[in-house]
Amino acid sequence: MSTIHTGQRLVGRDAALATTGAALAEASVGTGGVLLVTGEPGIGKSAVLAAQSRLAAAAGTRVLRGIGWQGPGAPPYWLWTQVMRGLPLDGLGDATRLLETTTPSDATEAPEARFRLFDAVGRALAGLATTTPVLVVLDDLHWADDQSLRLLEFLGRTMAAQRVLFLGAYRDGEAGALLRELAAAGPVLPLAGLDVDGVSALMAAVAGPVPSAELADAIRRRCGGNPFFVRELTRLMIAHGSWSADAEIVPDSIHETLRVRVERLSRPCLELLEVAAIAGVEVVPELLAQAVPNIEPDIGDLLEEARRARVLVTEASRFRFAHDLYRETVLARTPAGRQRQLHAGVGHALHTLSAHGADPAAVGGAARVAAHFVAAGPAATEQALHYSVLAAQEATGRLGHENAAHHYTTALNLLRDVESDTPRRVELLTSLAGAWNRAGNPHAARDAYLRAAPLARRLPDPAALAEAALGIAALGARSGTVDPACIGILEEARALLAAEDSSDARATHSRVLAALARTLRHAAPGCLDPTAAGAAQDAVRLARASGEPAALAHALLAQHDVIWAPGTAGQRLPVLLEMADAAQRAGDQDLAAEAVLLRAAALIEDGDPEGPAELAHYTRLADRLGHARGRWGALSRRATLAAVAGRVAEAEALADEALELGMAIGLPDAHGCYGTLRGSLTAIGGTSVAITELMPAADPLWPIFPLLKAWTLVLSGNLDTARETMHGFSVQSVPAKHDLEMVSVTATVFAAVGTDAQRAWCYDTFVPHTGRHAVVGGCASYHGVVDHYLGVLATALGRAEVASKHFTDAIAHYERLGACAWAQLSSAELARLRPESAAAGDGDTFQLEDGMWRLRFGAREVWLPDAKGLRDLATLLASPDRPVHVFTLLGREDPPAGADPVLDRRAVAEFRSRLGELDTEIDEAERWRDEHRARRARAERTALLTQLRVASGLGGRARRLGDDTERARKTVSARIRDALRRIDRVHPALAGHFKTTMHTGTHCSYNPDHPRHWRL
Repeated sequence: MSTIHTGQRLVGRDAALATTGAALAEASVGTGGVLLVTGEPGIGKSAVLAAQSRLAAAAGTRVLRGIGWQGPGAPPYWLWTQVMRGLPLDGLGDATRLLETTTPSDATEAPEARFRLFDAVGRALAGLATTTPVLVVLDDLHWADDQSLRLLEFLGRTMAAQRVLFLGAYRDGEAGALLRELAAAGPVLPLAGLDVDGVSALMAAVAGPVPSAELADAIRRRCGGNPFFVRELTRLMIAHGSWSADAEIVPDSIHETLRVRVERLSRPCLELLEVAAIAGVEVVPELLAQAVPNIEPDIGDLLEEARRARVLVTEASRFRFAHDLYRETVLARTPAGRQRQLHAGVGHALHTLSAHGADPAAVGGAARVAAHFVAAGPAATEQALHYSVLAAQEATGRLGHENAAHHYTTALNLLRDVESDTPRRVELLTSLAGAWNRAGNPHAARDAYLRAAPLARRLPDPAALAEAALGIAALGARSGTVDPACIGILEEARALLAAEDSSDARATHSRVLAALARTLRHAAPGCLDPTAAGAAQDAVRLARASGEPAALAHALLAQHDVIWAPGTAGQRLPVLLEMADAAQRAGDQDLAAEAVLLRAAALIEDGDPEGPAELAHYTRLADRLGHARGRWGALSRRATLAAVAGRVAEAEALADEALELGMAIGLPDAHGCYGTLRGSLTAIGGTSVAITELMPAADPLWPIFPLLKAWTLVLSGNLDTARETMHGFSVQSVPAKHDLEMVSVTATVFAAVGTDAQRAWCYDTFVPHTGRHAVVGGCASYHGVVDHYLGVLATALGRAEVASKHFTDAIAHYERLGACAWAQLSSAELARLRPESAAAGDGDTFQLEDGMWRLRFGAREVWLPDAKGLRDLATLLASPDRPVHVFTLLGREDPPAGADPVLDRRAVAEFRSRLGELDTEIDEAERWRDEHRARRARAERTALLTQLRVASGLGGRARRLGDDTERARKTVSARIRDALRRIDRVHPALAGHFKTTMHTGTHCSYNPDHPRHWRL
């Protein structure tokens, strides 16, 4: 870093400052982003950043700074730690992790914790930007850790509409892959060398006299116009008393120039600078005094000598190297052996200054100390091992999981040089596995667990082997894949733990058995493995004996999974109730929410109308879990709820939002849930998604890719291509599953492009599941009721009467569940089976036939199950333009009138007060971009307004509670509104006609603009 300017004016960088100034101006009006300045060392990147910072601060912009750290000693997110120090603590939220070293309580939440951290940093900056534009200056990005760069990428992408500009600088020749990707995604400002006029101006600013044009051109050609090189060459020429173009003292390179400058210092000063260069960019006299206790003369005098030579500069009474190149030059001339000695000395000095290791944060963190001891070589191996483990734990607390894995790997390599300590190695390997898992690298995590398992077996250490086994199992695998290594280690851990009899051992044994049962079950989802069932039963028994509710909750989850198959909802529901209770007693809200989710799946599968309500309950629980994984669960299952109700656009929007969040936090199920939901929506009018985008060739379901592709083709009407796709595909290849997802896919495809033999096979296979709904997994998606697909198959087989019954049953099942849009599919199929009804005439029709209403309006005919509101409409249609009293529609005599208001004045005042609070909460949530909080507040506000409207009559008069006429009016109005909603789902034009011609109140009537003749 260096600041090359004359007074407050930067030489030769007017165009660059115009670019950065324009970017800041755009950000100031809400078009923020990232602008990166790049170029070779000494070209003036830091000078441009410094000049723009001064201009921005003078204009009232809030300026925050962060600088990359050269070398391995910086903690994770060090760049952003510096930025966050410029913000008030009370506005940081989860971003306070950047200022602390606490360890997460649950390692499995690492991806969500990282997302919360990123989001919190964005919120803190956005909050600051509400009062003033913000300029975040990030220098030396080529030295920033990957986590810091990922956070910058996240902020640049998510804060494009905020008044925040991220202005960074990096050396283009030293950028890593991640930084190059970041630079490729946005604007970059490359800096070139100064022209002759710029070189001349800079030389005059440094030396005083204006150089000749010949000299300025010679210097420009020698150093390419690099401002730092120009300045240093000028000073060197002045020191030698030469000021001409043919001076022989001009070195061939910038490094040679700096070497000559440095070697003009005294020997003691050079030796002190060697220690300072080893210690870091900033020069701390207290650290130097501790590392070199007997240096002569006084350290202060030697630092002043370096300052006068302009090798060091002072800022706020603190010394630092004038430019990184000076530090690099000092290190380049220091022999490797001496560097190791100096690293050891600095490491011991940092240890002493950190209260002998009790407070590593006092000296910049354990990572800094570890870096010096590691660089010191074999002489400091024990200290390097100790501090590497501390550094890993520190990195974990700061969510720098890649850094933690690096430190654990270093510790394992060092352990090789110290002792053959197998228990310690097992502990480090399991810690390494956890770090890699939290870093989102399950393959590296699995490798570390697999390395730990044989060592634990050799000891033997049942608890350590169980930890490795449970770790591998927790990494998970795609349903339908067998993992022999995982199963083998779980079996070994099971055998070792069988000999243990303590309460803790029983709980651990139970957890291992539960993991084994679930692994076996999901490896073969189409069959019930007796080994898995036995393991689950033993897990429950041991968990009960241990008295640990957490172990019991996991064991009951395993018991649920091993009996999970179509038609077993009745068996699963009591297990899930006990699981929820055990999870609540254990304080595990995540597991308790999962029990509710699985209960919703069982209820919906059985067509129980409580199922959607239970799923809605899960989404509320998931929202309150407080982590991103919970938010994903709430979003994705709200999408399923919308799909059940037929709200296609809402379901698609929620699914898209859930996918984006799931990918951001690294959830392996994100794509699968998205794919199955979007596929199901296609059946009720959703936009199709290419199956090739959702299923890689490595997916275990790849063998049925032709079937899935054909499914999307059939739904889009491309039957010829679907038929070609299915050529040679055997119906026997359709996998059995624990849910009924494949029913909808298989029946749709074979009914359209299959053979009669295939259709008959499907029909016979699926008919035992009549009355059940195809809900995928834990409500990942909804595909309809089996009866509909049996009707589709029966139609294709020419069995019209059978098909008609299946469609009629399907409509009833859909209506019971509240899936009216899906009922429309069956209604349409039923209408196609009854062409004689449509041929009876082109007139408007509203007739009840065999328990189904046939509605014809215009050129469209639909069928709906019987409902009271439809009977009310038929009565009104029979008496056009005549008022019909609500008692007539209810078949009752006039009751006595008179009652109290629905809401008294106090209640109305309280409602209005709460509405004001909600308005404030919505405004605040929108300012902080908390869409979930805003959505909840808006929903509550809508509900309150609805209650107020219900409690008020015409002109705002209070309605009377208990008035039989009022109750009758409300009942009939509700019935008619429900009927109109049902009609709107299947025949919007007819619903629209009724909405403008049907009038409700104490008297109801049908008043068309012109006479219409209804067949009733």
